[in-house]
Amino acid sequence: MIRKFGKLLLFTSLFAATTLTAEEKPYTKADRIQDMITMAEGMEQIQSGLLYRCKEGKCIIKGAEDIKSVLAHLEHVDPKDFLDKEQQYAYKFAKKRQLMLSMYLNEMLEELDRKDMDAVAHNYGLALRECTSCHMRLRAN
Repeated sequence: MIRKFGKLLLFTSLFAATTLTAEEKPYTKADRIQDMITMAEGMEQIQSGLLYRCKEGKCIIKGAEDIKSVLAHLEHVDPKDFLDKEQQYAYKFAKKRQLMLSMYLNEMLEELDRKDMDAVAHNYGLALRECTSCHMRLRAN
């Protein structure tokens, strides 16, 4: 009985370790490019919502949610894993841009609920500045 329990415990431990290891796959360049495409498409949706007034701001909400889903995913990625050696020092900068972008998106959605489109447009501009700032500093020329 104890032997069976020990084998079961060992099997369960190995299975759990394998599952946890399998979930922690490396963040590849292809993953990063896809995340950036998703974020760019989200910004385009927000801009379309501002310019063309999609019904009940659904474009703006969808765009912000798409961007926030990438930001949530990036919370678990260490910027040091994908920054070039010359950019390794800038991981705090990248994390700060991520935090600020999330804040502006949250404010944008709150202002959308209040139907204050001027404030939504202002927060979109601030979010765009965060994107631009990060790309100018961290992307290769």
